[in-house]
Amino acid sequence: MDFQSLDQILGYLKIMERSPQQQHFQKLMECWEEVLGVMASQTKPLYIERGVLYVATSSAALSQELSFQVPQLLQKLKHLLSISLDDIRFSPAQWHTRLPISQSTQAEKDDWQKHPSMIHQLKKPSLANSTPKNQNPQTTFQNWAKAIQKRSQTLPLCPQCQSPTPPGEIQRWSVCAICATKQWS
Repeated sequence: MDFQSLDQILGYLKIMERSPQQQHFQKLMECWEEVLGVMASQTKPLYIERGVLYVATSSAALSQELSFQVPQLLQKLKHLLSISLDDIRFSPAQWHTRLPISQSTQAEKDDWQKHPSMIHQLKKPSLANSTPKNQNPQTTFQNWAKAIQKRSQTLPLCPQCQSPTPPGEIQRWSVCAICATKQWS
């Protein structure tokens, strides 16, 4: 009988208590450099969800380059790991954060608040207290329209079209989003 260190035994126990998906992901991490070669240092597998492997990359150009190689990469992974993946999605979005999965998904949910069109300065009225439960749809719509109109009166105006514009859009593009897209096309 061969004696093993406590670290080895604990390692085996950790592997055995993982779910099959976690075990597949761990195996994938172990052979990732073999699959991608030199480019492995510029990528980081994040997680597998519904047969799709999500990978962070160091740049958008690398994401695009690797997305052209997905069929070959899937073949390599299938050959090395016997994992049945349907797709691989590359994105530079989480490259710099490198958060654990539970934190990264929360960060993704909060990303919409950083969009230039979001209004951080205005307080949103509580909907629970402002509308009665048995109000008809037409009255509800009229109340909503009044609230939007009131809110838009406090917004700065777009220098080009003079429409109320969220401050984040003006800071980012110097005009509203509609005028900005007209300039780009």
